[in-house]
Amino acid sequence: MSLVPATVKLYLMELHDRPAFTSNLNARVPEEWPPDQITPEVIEEFLGRMRTKDRKIWSFYWLLHQKSSELPVLIGSGGFLAHENGTLEIGYSVLPDYQNNGYATEAVRSMREWALSSLGNDCIIANTYPHLKSSIRVLEKNGFYLKGNGPEEGIITYEFRPEKGGS
Repeated sequence: MSLVPATVKLYLMELHDRPAFTSNLNARVPEEWPPDQITPEVIEEFLGRMRTKDRKIWSFYWLLHQKSSELPVLIGSGGFLAHENGTLEIGYSVLPDYQNNGYATEAVRSMREWALSSLGNDCIIANTYPHLKSSIRVLEKNGFYLKGNGPEEGIITYEFRPEKGGS
């Protein structure tokens, strides 16, 4: 799998020119792209944050390299939002056909390692729902531990700190 950094140009193509988006990613983009959580409004919000002077968002497209296909397949995306206190919040989503195969675990591990080495942050959080067992498993496999209640009712927060035994 490879992670491709999202750019303003790629987001604009994703919103307005799917053939150009596919060509610039050099990947096969499934008909069901994007995942349900990634609405045009969410992409517009990402674009707004990316265009600010003090960039507070970093996003990646996840490309799965398959032996049976010349082009990799776009299967998911994820990224980070920087909070004022320096904490990074990670988020991610995978197309349903590619869930429960370890791809999110692999991608989150790569993103976490990138954030620690490139951004120098020592705290990454993730907010999820208690019923999303697969997402919780992804976080736990990546060294995140349950911190407690999240920012909204019904949401829980997981945290990763290298000194807490994460790798």
